[in-house]
Amino acid sequence: MNDRVLPVLLLVALFALALAGMAWGWRRRGRSQQHLPPPTSAALDELGEGIAHGPVDAVYVDTVLAEQPLERIVAHGLGHRANARVSLGDGGTFRIEREGAAHLTIPGPDVSEITSGPGMAGKFIGGDGLLIIRWRLGDQLLDTGLRLARRADHDLLLSRKEHA
Repeated sequence: MNDRVLPVLLLVALFALALAGMAWGWRRRGRSQQHLPPPTSAALDELGEGIAHGPVDAVYVDTVLAEQPLERIVAHGLGHRANARVSLGDGGTFRIEREGAAHLTIPGPDVSEITSGPGMAGKFIGGDGLLIIRWRLGDQLLDTGLRLARRADHDLLLSRKEHA
């Protein structure tokens, strides 16, 4: 019995050390990204827009550096996956209301591209299952991934790229 205690304690200590290392890395990444301005969380009506489509159910996967699907942005809570409700304003603004995280509004003029992809940090599903919104926050180009609950909503929002 006693000869099992030491290996178990070593495994517990190793596990705690691994968790501490992950937490340290997450905080360090967040500090290195603090140069990014905080994104707006204004409602569509505050921006003078009506709702063109939505709200629809989705999963907010995360936000990454544009064309770098594994470089997650963790500053300002943008790296936290959450269930969400997504609305598209009549001016091309995306309103993402996330459960348990700050809401995110991507102003229409900041959207540079709307496309589909197989995934990004946090979720890889293959095919074109993620709706990816490429947008500018300050001087940084970002990609935000959404997994919409219904394919019809995905296709409708994707068709808006001609208007973006």
